[in-house]
Amino acid sequence: MSRVPKDVGAAGARIELRAIVRALLPALSAWLVVATLPVDGDGWRLVTAAAIAAAVATWNVRRDALRVARLREWTRRVHAGERISPPLREGPPDPLDHLSADLGEMTAALGEGQTRLENERDRLEAILAAMVEGVIVIDVHGTILRANAPVAGTFGVAADRALAGLRLWDLSRDVEFNSVVRDALASQRPTVREVELRGVTQRHLEVTVGPTADGSAWVLVFHDVTETKRLERVRTDFVANVSHELRTPLTAIKGFAETLLSSGFDDRERALHFVSIIDRQAERLSRLIDDLLILSDLELGKMPVRRRAVELQPIVREVMDLLAEPARRGGVALEMDVAVDLRVQGDPDRLIQVVSNLLDNAIKYTPPGGRVRIGAHVVEQGSTVELSVEDTGTGIPADDLPRLAERFYRVDKARIRELGGTGLGLSIVKHIVQAHGGSLRFASRVGVGTTVTVTLPAAPDA
Repeated sequence: MSRVPKDVGAAGARIELRAIVRALLPALSAWLVVATLPVDGDGWRLVTAAAIAAAVATWNVRRDALRVARLREWTRRVHAGERISPPLREGPPDPLDHLSADLGEMTAALGEGQTRLENERDRLEAILAAMVEGVIVIDVHGTILRANAPVAGTFGVAADRALAGLRLWDLSRDVEFNSVVRDALASQRPTVREVELRGVTQRHLEVTVGPTADGSAWVLVFHDVTETKRLERVRTDFVANVSHELRTPLTAIKGFAETLLSSGFDDRERALHFVSIIDRQAERLSRLIDDLLILSDLELGKMPVRRRAVELQPIVREVMDLLAEPARRGGVALEMDVAVDLRVQGDPDRLIQVVSNLLDNAIKYTPPGGRVRIGAHVVEQGSTVELSVEDTGTGIPADDLPRLAERFYRVDKARIRELGGTGLGLSIVKHIVQAHGGSLRFASRVGVGTTVTVTLPAAPDA
C-alpha cells in the first residue's frame, strides 16, 4: 500500500504537465497568427479560429486541473487509509471516477487483509510467548524462522540474542539432537524422540519434529523432562535405599530368632545375647519407620508447624541433657553458647527435632577427645537468628556437601551403619527449617571438622 500514493501522485504530475503544454500551444499559435498576418477577411477568420482554439485550450486546462486536484485528493485519502468512493465532483461519472472506485476497493481489501495478517501474527506471538515448551520453526534448509523465549534457556544462550536467521546447527552442536531433526527431514514424517543435551547445561528433552500443513517449514517442540528424570531417579534410589535399610535389621532379627528357635534356650547367656541383638535391630527398624513417617508428613504438609515466640536456650539445654550420656561414652565434650533472652519464631517440638538431629550427628562423627559446640546469635539487624553446631570430627569432602541433606545419602556408608543412623536426619532438618522460612548450610574441612548452620526467623519484640 505504501506505493499507491506515490504512483497516483506521479500520474497527477504527468497530467498537469500535459495540461500546461496543451494550453500553451494553441495560445502561441494564435499569437503568431495575429503578429504576422494582415488583418483582412482571411486574417479575421484566422484570428477567430485562434481565439476559439485558445478557448478550447482554456477549457481543457480547467478540466485537466480538476482531474489533477481529484488525483491529489485520492493520493491523500489513500495514504490515510480511507476508502475512495466516486464521485468527487458533481455530474455523471467519468473514467477517473471509475478509477477512484477501483482504487477505493483495492485500498479497503488491502487494509482488511493487512489487519487480518497483523491479528494472526499477534495471536501467534502471544501463543508462543505463553508456552513453557521451547518452540522453533525452521525452513527445509535448517534456518531458524521463529523461536520463543524458552529456547534460549534450554540451549544456554543469551536471552536477548536474536535466533531468527541462524542455522539450527549453530544453536546446538549436540549430535543426538541434530540426528533427530535430520531423520525427520529425511523421512518427511513427524518424529518424536527423547534426547540428552550434553553441553553447557545438561538437559533431557522430549523432541517433537513435524512439518507445517503446506510443508514449507518444520516445527520443533522441546518438552524439558529433566526434572521428571531427576524425580524418577530420586524415587528409584529411595525405594532401593528403603528396601536395603529395612532388609538389614529384618535379616538380623529373622536370623537370630531362627537360631534361638533351633537351639532352644538352654544356654541362657547366649540366648540373652541374641535377644539383645534382636531388640537393638527392632529399635533401629522402629527409628527408621518413624523417620520415614515424619519426613513424609513434612513433605506433604501434614505435620503442622505452630510458630510462636520461644526461647532457644531451654530447647538446646534439654537436648544436651538427653545426649549427655552418648557424648560421655564417646569421650566428646559438649559446649553451649546461647544467650538466655534469645528468642525465635518457631514450633518448640519441631525445633527440638532440629537441634537433636544436628547434635546427635556431630557426636557420632567426632572422635574421642573431640568437642561439639552449639551456639546461636542474631544477624541481619535482628530479623534472623543463626543456630550453628560445630564439631572437631573427621570433616566432609567438598564434593559431598551439596548432597548432605538428600535422603539416605551417606559420606561414609560403612561407618554410619556401624553407628546405627537412618540417613534421614538431615533431610528432616532441612524440611523443618524450610517450613519455618529458614535455610540450612554446611561448611567443612577434612580432618578439621564440620559446621552446620540453620537460620530461623527471630521473634518480634514484645
